[in-house]
Amino acid sequence: MAILLKYKKILPTDNNSACKKLLRPLRPKNRCRLAYVSIKMSNFAICMEQKKTIYQRAADWGIPFGLYLACAAVASIFADWFAPLSLIFLVLLLGTPLVAYYFQRRKFIEDDGFTEFAALWMLGILLFILGSIIAGFIVFLILQYIRPDFMYDQARQVIESYSKMPQMKDSEILHVLQRIVDEHLMPTPIETVFNAFWFTSFGGSVISAITALIAQRPLKRHYNGGQRL
Repeated sequence: MAILLKYKKILPTDNNSACKKLLRPLRPKNRCRLAYVSIKMSNFAICMEQKKTIYQRAADWGIPFGLYLACAAVASIFADWFAPLSLIFLVLLLGTPLVAYYFQRRKFIEDDGFTEFAALWMLGILLFILGSIIAGFIVFLILQYIRPDFMYDQARQVIESYSKMPQMKDSEILHVLQRIVDEHLMPTPIETVFNAFWFTSFGGSVISAITALIAQRPLKRHYNGGQRL
């Protein structure tokens, strides 16, 4: 409106002819691009009010991500019973950054490429925190009721392996481990879960920062018959 008032003296009284004269210098390609940008910006303003925030998305996606982490943890716990689980655990562990990237990229596409790095990073941190809580609860149940001696079994395996090595047979590490097992000083299930929670949350924040940078790859925008903008 301000532009029309500014040029009120030089524009004809007919509004249609005035608009035609203003658009006449623009080539068809430029007019199409201007219209496309205007439509996309208006759609973005409307959609942002309807789309979920990163906190809502973290709550939605935190459950499947937590189950993913729980599968990796369960595979590591029972790997000594069933050897192929160690390979499954390794695959799931290496795939964790890819899963975090998938959710961050999905949010970036959902917001039509307007999500900032800080928001994607926060989304990743929240996913790891919520996922660690879910996985930690499942691991606690397993360590408390199914494999209460898991930590001691692992320590005994380490002691047995070290005992077969001549250079480690009389080492201080072996004596300390044996003392911990004999005096039942290994962490309890709840302590193990809390330690794993802090480690996963901190490591996840670092991983999320890297994946957030990659997830911000520019989107391929198209308009009017598939021509790239």
